[in-house]
Amino acid sequence: GMGGLGKTTLARNLYNDRLIEERFDTRAWVVVSQDYSVQELLMVLVNSTRRDGGEVDKKIVEELKVSLHKNLKGRRYLIVMDDVWDTKAWDEVKRFFPDDNNSSRIILTTRQSEVAMYANPRSDIHRMNLLSVEPSWDLLRKTVFGQEDCPYAMKKIGRKIAKNCRGLPLALKV
Repeated sequence: GMGGLGKTTLARNLYNDRLIEERFDTRAWVVVSQDYSVQELLMVLVNSTRRDGGEVDKKIVEELKVSLHKNLKGRRYLIVMDDVWDTKAWDEVKRFFPDDNNSSRIILTTRQSEVAMYANPRSDIHRMNLLSVEPSWDLLRKTVFGQEDCPYAMKKIGRKIAKNCRGLPLALKV
């Protein structure tokens, strides 16, 4: 879906959920974006999944690939690849995620439905939609006023602002 719909926010909420944390042996979050470097992606993944909690600064991509596979082998892992723009990024790293049939999961966030389908044609794609009027107003109200009530004099203009944001969460938050 388009930028600002809340894909990253939804993935971040899942990633940080206490029950999710308990379910997986290791977790990693990597932002891919348009200008990614395979080496940087691998370094983030390797450092996030190390068993000893240390960090590596290996610069050799092949060594990083081997390290990533070794770090994940036999462990239940959750990997979030955020903001994937094309299939090439997925192709660069997918074979280093072992499939041990242990309920490990990889979440991709992307604006491109083709990327999601390419990554796993058999998987359900969760498509994000624009918010309807009431959830838009609720988000704007909570962003501006927090737990406090919106003053009556502000409600009419607030609802108009929410309507003008056309259901896009990012527009409502900023």
